[in-house]
Amino acid sequence: MSHPFQDSLNNIENRLEELTKLVTKKQEKVFDKVIIDNDEFQRLFKISPGTASNWREKGLIAYSQMNNKIVYKIEDINTMLDNNYRPFKKQL
Repeated sequence: MSHPFQDSLNNIENRLEELTKLVTKKQEKVFDKVIIDNDEFQRLFKISPGTASNWREKGLIAYSQMNNKIVYKIEDINTMLDNNYRPFKKQL
């Protein structure tokens, strides 16, 4: 014999599981993309629009611009990270 409380709890658990699967499916992983826009780039690095502009002007990051839309290739972001990589130095 089932209990109403247990049935409600099972229904809630099932619904939570369904919602979790939906959210996971909808989430896009940034590095699975080929390009990201300037807003995503700024969020990714937690930088201001001015800092993003400075990085472009200094040639730190390659980008494409169509009219006012700026986009970055993920491969160029990886290149920027590689070019600015500072490995750990062993302490003597």
